[in-house]
Amino acid sequence: MEKAYDMSGLVAELKGQGLELAEEAAKGALVAVFAWLEKSAALSENKYDDLALVIYPKMKEYALQKADEINSAG
Repeated sequence: MEKAYDMSGLVAELKGQGLELAEEAAKGALVAVFAWLEKSAALSENKYDDLALVIYPKMKEYALQKADEINSAG
């Protein structure tokens, strides 16, 4: 590490601890959670969660992009 709080130094250390596996696990968990949310909203009698179904795809896309950044520096 060359400067204080350098994320690339932290990432380099964490790669030895399975950081890349953590990224894949996070992505898998997000896919499962959004599938569960979509199924639940479709089955629910509550009409408010039907509105949420409209934004779930964008929320999922954003969350997966963020998960994809787990093992990248900065």
